[in-house]
Amino acid sequence: MTGGDRPMILALQGGDREAIQALLADAARRLSASGVRVLGVVEHLSPGCAHEDVLLLDLVSGETNRLHQDLGSGAAGCSLDPAGLAAAAAGVERAIADRLAEGGDLSDTVVVLSKFGRQEAEGRGLTSAFHAAVAAELSVLTSVSPSVHAQWDGFAGDLAVLAPAAVATVEDWWRVGAPALAD
Repeated sequence: MTGGDRPMILALQGGDREAIQALLADAARRLSASGVRVLGVVEHLSPGCAHEDVLLLDLVSGETNRLHQDLGSGAAGCSLDPAGLAAAAAGVERAIADRLAEGGDLSDTVVVLSKFGRQEAEGRGLTSAFHAAVAAELSVLTSVSPSVHAQWDGFAGDLAVLAPAAVATVEDWWRVGAPALAD
């Protein structure tokens, strides 16, 4: 269960994709180093990588799934890879199920989900991972694409707070009802 008065979901906005994904990865490392159990996925963007080379990194297994597929030259359609997204969501759901099977106090666990974007607004992408985390009553850290803000509000309702993308924001959110982070 989420700790104390902490909103179940912290959704970050206010930076470009690369900055927010780097912030989520950094926050996951910091939380993990302080003893928090971190599950989920973040986008892995190698410096200078092409759009189609973005991977989703599973924070538990270390496995990666391709976020985009090569549609070939001249293709104009969406290049998101539904199989990669589905595999990433399934990995998060497995990690949540494994954590639940361990039992005990779940307030030490956070699920990081890279983004609520167009795919999630349409009920695809990482939607099932969001549902699994909420059903398990786990804290969730994510980002929200500004283009789907209205859909996010309808999806998350009063379970979430939208906040500026900053490490201090994440740390302040986690401290509410949780043991202090290590210095």
